[in-house]
Amino acid sequence: MKLSDNHYKMRFYSSIVTVLLAALLLCVITTAHAQKSEAKDKGRDEGMGRGQGVGNGQSESGAQGGEATAETTANVNVSLTTGSGRISVSGWDRNEVRAQAQDSDTKVQLRRTGGTDAGKPAVSLEILALNKSEDGEPDEDSCNADTDVIVNVPRGATVYLKTGNGDIGVDGVADVHIETADGRIEARRISKTIDAASVSGNISLEDSSGQARLNSINGMIEVTDLRPLDSSDFLKIKTVSGDALLNGISPARVEATTISGELRLVGPLTRGGSYDFTTTAGDVNILLPANSSFQLNAKISESGEIITEFPLKYKGTASPVSLLQAGRLQGTYGAGEAQINLVSFNGTLRLRKQ
Repeated sequence: MKLSDNHYKMRFYSSIVTVLLAALLLCVITTAHAQKSEAKDKGRDEGMGRGQGVGNGQSESGAQGGEATAETTANVNVSLTTGSGRISVSGWDRNEVRAQAQDSDTKVQLRRTGGTDAGKPAVSLEILALNKSEDGEPDEDSCNADTDVIVNVPRGATVYLKTGNGDIGVDGVADVHIETADGRIEARRISKTIDAASVSGNISLEDSSGQARLNSINGMIEVTDLRPLDSSDFLKIKTVSGDALLNGISPARVEATTISGELRLVGPLTRGGSYDFTTTAGDVNILLPANSSFQLNAKISESGEIITEFPLKYKGTASPVSLLQAGRLQGTYGAGEAQINLVSFNGTLRLRKQ
């Protein structure tokens, strides 16, 4: 058993180093790309007002340096990368994107990236928040500005957000893709998809629908009131040293994995749903209504423990004592309409009634 544990730890530490190096490389690559694109398109963008330009890379920004607007389609793709500072994105009932930098020394530009006709609404935009030079123009040699940015987008938009050191908040948008190295991620009323990752920060998702994939190395993940749009929707969570707290989760597929955090599920199970929880050195706590219906497959190591308040029916002639001694507990409660799979190497698995 010692050999297996040491091998697992070595793989785990190697994974953390790989993730951190990948985050640093991503920041460097993103900065270099923004500088190259800005230098290439600066001459073409100068003097252009809103709605003017000649194709890819054309400027859609308004005349004011700290704010820019652009007419777009209802399901426009919008991307924004900053060095640090809070990014706040809200959906609204306009086919228009507006970006505002809270630092007066920051220049905001909206650049078409989809190659559509300049006379038509933009289908894809990149928001550039750049430091100003002495003459008030964007500084070609500056990194992505360190400033808070407030963005309004159509409710059907897809947004791609990255920041090295800052919080990100999104409310009322269709599809969201978020990365931050050191900051909180807060998402509300996401209608279709969210994919969010933070190296060191908590992630919260509430009052949303569709599918969600949430990852944090050193932070808590909390999901409240997540509803499916169809049977293929899922919730997948991974943490290293943070808890995963799930309340009111309706998708039929739920997966949560942590190394040293607690996994907690509160609320009714979805009929036909599959729930997979795996922890190395943390507890799994599941609080269900008394009228729940599920099949349980729980596996623990010698140092683990299984506690259940639900009287289970066991297969064959096996007794709970013999099953626990073998490190596995299998049984059914009610009609067995949902499947619960629990794995813990050094923790306690608890099934309690609400």
